[in-house]
Amino acid sequence: MMLELLPQQLANGLALGSTYALVALGLTLIFGVLLIPNFAHGEFYMLGAFITYALVASGLNFWLAMTTAVVLVVLIGWIVDRVVFQPVAAAPGHGSGLSLMISALAGSIILQQLATIIWGTEARTIPAPMTGMVRTSLFTITYLQITIIATLAVAWTAVWLVLHRSRLGLAIRATSQNRDAALLMGIRTTRVRLATFALGAALGAVAGALLGATFPIYPSMGVNPVLKAFVVLVIGGIGSLPGAIVGGLVLGMVEVMVAGYGSSQFQDIGTFLILVAVLLIRPQGLFGRAQVER
Repeated sequence: MMLELLPQQLANGLALGSTYALVALGLTLIFGVLLIPNFAHGEFYMLGAFITYALVASGLNFWLAMTTAVVLVVLIGWIVDRVVFQPVAAAPGHGSGLSLMISALAGSIILQQLATIIWGTEARTIPAPMTGMVRTSLFTITYLQITIIATLAVAWTAVWLVLHRSRLGLAIRATSQNRDAALLMGIRTTRVRLATFALGAALGAVAGALLGATFPIYPSMGVNPVLKAFVVLVIGGIGSLPGAIVGGLVLGMVEVMVAGYGSSQFQDIGTFLILVAVLLIRPQGLFGRAQVER
């Protein structure tokens, strides 16, 4: 019986892991390039869901609503960077990781409170943009789950092409390796910062819009996903984009297996047991390097 359920659990784990990977991919970009532990990234995810919900409720097509939400969340991300992070990073002696982390937590709380003022605390759900499912002899998977998995593949391909096939990507990679050297080579790191925040916020917004059609949305909905995304970063290797994908998929599989063969009450326990195991066996993560010079 347990083996009979395995294909279905794997399909569910792949869909859930894809959502974690989407959130973690944007977080990895921001942290890997700017060294900002952006706890406010969960609010980009939340705002992507709420803005999509509001636009769909006003009569807009879901995909157009999601696209509009992504653009708006990118603008919000730039404002957050300008107001929350840049002043702290530029302050003499205060641009440390701890100061930036505290700033990120403050930004997260402010965005949550603004969402509460605008939409209230009542949980809502975005009407599913598609219905139906694919049934096989081994498993059943919904069209929305397939869309989430396909979105992750498209997002990863787009990010890879930007990073490895464009001048902007070359500047981003150079800045992530050594910011001072990049400045000396004439790279405009301000533009790199804006582009990195734009990509990261966009990925968070897409994940929120798609998940809002599956799970209830509420102002604090970004807290749990961003914590899971940081776990994914550690599992996959901090700053590693392939690690964000693999780490997200691994985490999704583990949670579904624990919930399916055990109890959903132990789902988060399984998450953090995996985190502890990775830290003990391979502290730099699956795709990380033991020593990174910056």
